[in-house]
Amino acid sequence: MSIKMVTTYRSAWLALGGLLAFAVCAAEPPPARGQAVSLLLPGKAALTLDASALAAMPHINVRAATHDEPPSDWRGIALRDILLRAGAPLDKPLRGRALANFVRVTATDHYQVVFGLADLDPSLGNTQVILADQRDGKPLAGDGPFRLVVGGDQRPAR
Repeated sequence: MSIKMVTTYRSAWLALGGLLAFAVCAAEPPPARGQAVSLLLPGKAALTLDASALAAMPHINVRAATHDEPPSDWRGIALRDILLRAGAPLDKPLRGRALANFVRVTATDHYQVVFGLADLDPSLGNTQVILADQRDGKPLAGDGPFRLVVGGDQRPAR
């Protein structure tokens, strides 16, 4: 399963996953489906991170369960770091209107989840959300090269 993330803050869009890369970067051929993350924010140039760019970003570990599976050791890029790379306002504690900003993540199977940027802010929610590329030390297989993993959920459904 590849992932498309749409981050909205005051009608801004951020897309992660190769799905919007063609529409945003029409001058270039689109990346292989699910092999890149495309980010769109208002007033900013589109940013596409391919698999090698994502591999070069700092990775963190999260122990978490997903759906009906037992807990595993996941490794990936913090969603917060990906959003920062795109220019989302997470470089300082959120205040005022910025507390209403959010990111919507959509997988290629159209499964969606929303996180408030305040949930990702280390001074507020500090929720550990990663774009995982490894599970128990092995690259992901089957559903695609990436999986969104949320540490700390009581019912792991996101």
